[in-house]
Amino acid sequence: MRGEWLVICALLAASCSRSDGGGQFDTTLSTQQVMKHVIDPAAIALWGRAGTMETENGTVYLTPETEEDWAAAEREAAIVAEGGNLLLLPGRGLKLAASDNDWARYARDLTRAALAVKAATVKRDADRMFKAGADLYQVCTDCHEKYYGPFLKPDGTFVPPK
Repeated sequence: MRGEWLVICALLAASCSRSDGGGQFDTTLSTQQVMKHVIDPAAIALWGRAGTMETENGTVYLTPETEEDWAAAEREAAIVAEGGNLLLLPGRGLKLAASDNDWARYARDLTRAALAVKAATVKRDADRMFKAGADLYQVCTDCHEKYYGPFLKPDGTFVPPK
């Protein structure tokens, strides 16, 4: 009888531990929803905190000026960094990307670049923040060129691959 219990326990353990994360993560939000509601708002806000903007009244510097603004930039960079991890969860990613190593590389590059922006915000280094933000923008642009642009209809609607 003891041997039967060991076999039953072993079978139960094997059925519960799946390498794809089965059941451990709730990925109800689609990749597009994670981009729209988590990554994009934080990235756009972050990019709005670096560089300059020309107005009719002259040059406006976008660099954070207050501790509150620097802290907001740090939070936004952290959100984008964690967004890269969200894109790596089982059940996320475009179907096209399932056998494509670029998806994982772009997601990891997103995290790496956003963490560089975060490090610059911690040091209150506007120049480093601007450069790291440009690197982050390039990662986003490269990924969107492969996984977003080709699936846009002329009216701007995104149709993910099946």
